[in-house]
Formats: sequence, C-alpha cells, structure tokens
Amino acid sequence: MADMKKHAMKVFRDATKDDCEDEELKKQFDMIRDYNSLNKWAIKVFNFMSNSGIGEEAKELFKPRRESAVLPDVAIFTIVIRAYVCAGKSKAAHKVYQRMIAAGVAPTSCTYSLLITSLGRDSASDVSFVGYAKKYFLEMLEKGMKPSSVSYVAVFNAIACRETVEKGREFLALIKAKGFSPESNFYYSYTDVELTVVMNAIKMNDDLVNKNTDKEMQKVLRKYRTAGGRLQKESMEMFAALVEDGRVDQVKEFCKYDFEKGLYPQVVVDTCLIKDYLKAGKTKVALEAYLTMLATGGAPNSYTYTVLIKGLTVDPNFCGDAKKCLLDMMDRGMRPNAATYTAVIEGFARQEDKAAEEEGKELVEIMMSKGFVPNAKAMMEVLKGRPTPVIRRVLHIVLSKLKG
Repeated sequence: MADMKKHAMKVFRDATKDDCEDEELKKQFDMIRDYNSLNKWAIKVFNFMSNSGIGEEAKELFKPRRESAVLPDVAIFTIVIRAYVCAGKSKAAHKVYQRMIAAGVAPTSCTYSLLITSLGRDSASDVSFVGYAKKYFLEMLEKGMKPSSVSYVAVFNAIACRETVEKGREFLALIKAKGFSPESNFYYSYTDVELTVVMNAIKMNDDLVNKNTDKEMQKVLRKYRTAGGRLQKESMEMFAALVEDGRVDQVKEFCKYDFEKGLYPQVVVDTCLIKDYLKAGKTKVALEAYLTMLATGGAPNSYTYTVLIKGLTVDPNFCGDAKKCLLDMMDRGMRPNAATYTAVIEGFARQEDKAAEEEGKELVEIMMSKGFVPNAKAMMEVLKGRPTPVIRRVLHIVLSKLKG
C-alpha cells in the first residue's frame, strides 16, 4: 500500500512538473505534498463531477487499483488536466495528456471529454487544437466510448470557426461511419441546409469576437458560442416581446428556426451584442454595432429597436441618436410601443433644456406626420414612479402638439 501511494505521488509530480503560469493553480499544486492531500483533492473533484450529472464517468475514472483504495494513474493525470482546463490553459492540459499517453496510461471517457471540450473551445488560440479535438473524438468512438453532448458541440463549433462547411459535413459523415448516431434531445442532428446555416452563424460570431479589440467584450461574445443558454434566453425574451406587441409577421419569421438545434436567427446574436454593449456602458459602441448590422444586411426587428432606443436614452448625449433610430424603425413599417417612444421623449424632457424640449416636440410632430399619434394614457402607465416634474415635462411636450 505504501509503495502504491509513493507511486501515486510520483505520477502527480510527473503530471505537474512543468512550471505553472497560473499563480492560483501553482498554489494548489504546491499544497499537495503527500498522498492524503492528493486524495482529498481527488475526492472534491469526484463529488463535483457526481453532482454535475456525470456520476458514471466519475466512477469509471476513480475506480481504484485492485485490492487497494489508491488512486489509479489515469485519475491523477485527469484531475491535473481538469485543473488546467478550468484555469483556461488548454495547451498545458494537452501537454499533460501527451505525457500521460507516453507513460502508457489509457484515458477514460472523462479524460477525453475534458480535453476535447477545452481544445474545441480554445481553438482561437491555436488552430492545431481543432485537429486534436477531432482526433480524440474519433479515438473515443474507436474505443467504443460515447462522447458527451458538450464535447460534440465544442468540436462542431471549432470546425465551424476554423474550417469550412464542407469540412463539417466530412466530419459528420466520418463519425457516423464509425457508429456515431446523433440522437434527438441529446446531440444536434442537422440537414445539409441547417448545417450550412449553423456553421455560417458560428463563423460570423467568431469573426465578431476576433475583430473586437475590447478584451472585456471578447469574453462576453465568446460566451454566445460556449454557453448556448445566453442566446436561448435572449431568443425567448425576443419572442415574448414580439408576441406581446402583436408583431405577427416577425413572430412567423421567428418560428422558422429550430432553437433546439441551435438555429438562432442572426438578429438574436446582433441584439445580444447591442444589449451587452449597453449593459457595459459602451453606448457609442452599441450604436456602431447597430449601424454595422444595417451595413452588412442585418434586419433589426421591433425588439432590437426597443433595446437599442431605450439604451441610448440613458445617456443624454445619445437622445438625438435615439430619436433617429425611432424614426428609422417607423420608416421600416414598425410601430413603436409606448415604452419605446416614451423613453425618447422622456430623454429630452430630463435635460430640462429649451432646445431639448423643442427637439422632443419636433419628434412628436414627425411621428404624427407618419400617421402615428402618441397615446398619452399609455405613456402615463410607462411613467409611473417617475418624479412629478419629469412627468409634467413629458406630457407638456406631447400634449402641446396633440392639442395643436
């Protein structure tokens, strides 16, 4: 038993012998100086995996050596790989994996899944990661292992970002030939048309990330690809808003997409981007994102305009732009809801400036010339809770034109 524990510690030292660039990870490794501390760390990882819904993979990974309770070599290598993956160090994780293979240790499905997912998601930092991710995915199939849906999506996204649609088709054909059959509600299974749509959408999002010089926003944008829940949440909010506003034509267009397969219309991604810029206080960049959307043939819907216009009015310097966007919206045949046009008029009213007040009145005049009459009662509902002076100034701007 003692010899086995010594062996386990040797395996751990071999797996972590490179200088670790991550300070927090280095501290974690340095704290493991004996088998007991290594075993405690492994137990924490096992519990986390079990609570994350991969209990069977965890049991397979941590199955102890025969006639002992000592950690198997593959478990030690894998938890080190996992530590690097969690720290965002895919290259280091891959190096540990290669060292594991050189030592004659066979990976489990858990080892593969961790590595494939990390390499796929981090393919922007090293194009060779795509090839490795595909290679290990195929190895899993050849060994009779079933890849997780997370690793499947990670590989698919990496191919979409770094390779062509044709390469995506070739890869799907290859894994199907090896017995891999995408199942509904678990894996994404696409027709040729759907495959092209999805891969092009992923590629567009990746280009968006790489062209963005704002490091903070790059992290946000990458989450659209690695965390599908973000786009799903946005699409649900958009759909609900379109239904509430009675946008029948836009709702019908929305229903053409299959969100279970990740087929999100580009307007969802564009609106997400605008919303996140506004949330980060980058109003000017949000407006530029909208203008880029138009320049590249994008089609904002009424929800996109509502998000943008209300966001622009938060900054008094952009009230003029909010006004222009509101009129653009109307020129595209979309009637703004009360919350949207009230936000613009309120933006002018809050400035307590005669010129701003006149610009608000001009907006009301133009809206009326386009056949749209602001609803004062609906505006009062929107303005509930606002300071009384603000409400008075808003109503003064509107009613002075309605009475005229």
